[in-house]
Order: sequence, then structure tokens, then C-alpha cells
Amino acid sequence: MNRRNALALLAAAPFPALAQGGPEWRVGALFPLSGSAALLGDEAARGLELAVDERNAAGGRPVRLLRADVTEPAQALAEARRLIQQERAVLLFGSVSAPVGQAAIQAAESLETPFFELAAAADSLTERGARYLIRTAPRAADFGTLGVEVLTRFLPAHLGQPVDSMRVALLHEASATSESIAIALEAQLKEAGLSVTERLSHAPRTAEMPAMVQRLRAAGVNVLIHAAAEGDAISLFRALAEAAWRPPVVIGAGLAWGLAELARAVGPALDSVFAMDVPPIETADRWATGARPFAEAYQRRWGTPPRSGLSLATYTGAQVVLAQPNLERAPLRASLAALDQPEGSLPNGWGFRLDDRGQNTRARPVLLQWQAARPMAVYPPEAAAAGPV
Repeated sequence: MNRRNALALLAAAPFPALAQGGPEWRVGALFPLSGSAALLGDEAARGLELAVDERNAAGGRPVRLLRADVTEPAQALAEARRLIQQERAVLLFGSVSAPVGQAAIQAAESLETPFFELAAAADSLTERGARYLIRTAPRAADFGTLGVEVLTRFLPAHLGQPVDSMRVALLHEASATSESIAIALEAQLKEAGLSVTERLSHAPRTAEMPAMVQRLRAAGVNVLIHAAAEGDAISLFRALAEAAWRPPVVIGAGLAWGLAELARAVGPALDSVFAMDVPPIETADRWATGARPFAEAYQRRWGTPPRSGLSLATYTGAQVVLAQPNLERAPLRASLAALDQPEGSLPNGWGFRLDDRGQNTRARPVLLQWQAARPMAVYPPEAAAAGPV
């Protein structure tokens, strides 16, 4: 049975319904709000919170957001069960962390409760056939697709060099999402006929970055793609500075590479660096029509600009879910399965259409470039807010 048939059966199944205008809907949020991923977790949670505020301001049956700080899988499993069983959450949101997301999926499956992954890209999350999972954000394979386009269409024109002159290296943290992105990139680059000179894996917070930089230098790498959290991204630039060497093109991959905190930590060395990430606030107005209004709402709420496009991405995904008239399990899943929104129709430029695994097929990363300490979308052309420098 494919996923759409399963969704149809769920819609017909009995479930404990509450009348419209009745008590509040309770929704759970599972994000790392402390520990090494706290910055990403908090930024993601802020986007969700603004989507809930918007839903409640529109009137009708209120939504209460129940936030849980989860930093590792066992904790995520326990908190997901608590939110569903004790707090009566009708659905769960998360997670920026693939291990946290996987634990939340396990709880959601056993308790037949929808779980919406708003950020984590690891392909493993949608490969196990979970019936109650919907991911609104891009998957690792989408980063692979973008990588091929960047190396075959964008960089040759930008650099004035042919594709076959590129010596590409993949450097990645040994974590679920970063490794999944690197694997997808390597597979799709090779399928496109592009040679990957080196693929190096490193532990989080590694002390081996200087040695890896020397290895990349010796290999003559001129395009370096690094998938990692912000701590190891910072370590990379320190190692490059110590080596007095830097490849002509550095491309980050993943949610950490669009963070304002990364720019503050790295300083001017980040300018001209590219990154494959969710659409930043500085995306073409004609494409991401809701980015600037979102940034203004964020500024009013927290007194600071958004720290990255991550909060806009989670806001966008949550907005699609919370815009549905009924948040109970079966009608919600049925209405989302029927949605067909084209790219460019959602606040950050995404669209919405689910495949049989619950993956939104119209959410894609973009290529941004750091320019004067600001992340600017530069590719694809329809999303570009600036030209590359």
C-alpha cells in the first residue's frame, strides 16, 4: 500500500474528535534548546512560535504550543511520549537534529500522532516508511541536486573556468545530517560525471582540522564543500588561516552556514564564502514574498533580526500545517495530502506537495553567499537577491 492510500484510510478511521470552537488544540515542539545545537534549536523554535501566534491572531479555536528541550534521542523519545500522552498534544513539531527527529518519529508512530519535521535534512528520516511523518523542509538529496547545479551551471560562469578544471573535496562532520548531505553530494556529483578528489570525515569538534586542511592543500583542491555544525565551520577557517592557504571556492552545506553567529565568529574571512542552506531572509522579494514581513515580525517579537533563514523555514512549514481548518490527526493528514501549492507560493519561496513518503517535494535549498556579513541568495536565478562577488 502506498502512502497516499494509507492517508486515505487514516482519514476514514475513527478518532476522538473535538468540535470546532471547543477547547484549545495542543501542539508539541521538540528542539534542542540547550547544548551544542541550542542556537539552531532556538532559532527553529522561534519560527514555529511566530506561526502559532499568527494562527491564534486569526481567531477561531486557539493553539497552545508546548515546548520541550531535547538534546539526545532517549530524552526526545520520553518527551514526545509525555507530550502526547500526558499533555494531550494532537501533533508534534521538530527538530533540527536527525537523532532527535528519529526518536520523535518512533514515539509518534507508536502513538499514532503526526510528527512534522521542519528542518533536519537526513535522508534516513523518510526512508523507513513512517506513516505519521511529514517533512516540510529539504532532504539531503535536495542538497545533492543543488550541488550538481552549482558546479555545472553556476561556478563555471562565475569563475570563468570549465567544469573539468574543478578539483572538488567533500569535508563533513560524522553526524547523521552532515554525513547524509555529503553522501548525497558525492553520489549525485559522480552521477553527473564530476570527480570528487577527496571525501574526508571528521568527528564533531575535531582537533584534526589542521591536518585535513594540509591534506586538501596537497591534493590541489580548488572547490571545498564542508557540511558541519557551526563549531567545526569555525575550526575550518582557523585552520585555513594557520595554513595561509584557502581554495578559490569554499561552500558550506547545512543549517549552520547561514547563521549570523558564524559571521561574527569568523569575521571578514567569511565574506565571499558560499553556502547551500534554506532560503535566507535576503532572497528575491518576487520569490520569497513573505521573507521581509516575517523579518519585521521577528524584530518586533525579539528585538533583533532573524539569526538565519532557519526560523523563516520553520515558520513556513508550520504555517502550512496550522493553516488547515482541523488539526486532529485524520482530517489534518488528509488535507495536507491533498495540498498542491506551487514553488514561490509560500513565504520563503517554497511550495508544498507531498510524495508517498511524506516529503515535501517543493522545498529546496538555495545557494547563498556571504557579502558584507550578510547571507544573500545568489542561485537559482529566480531566488537571487544579489549577484555573486
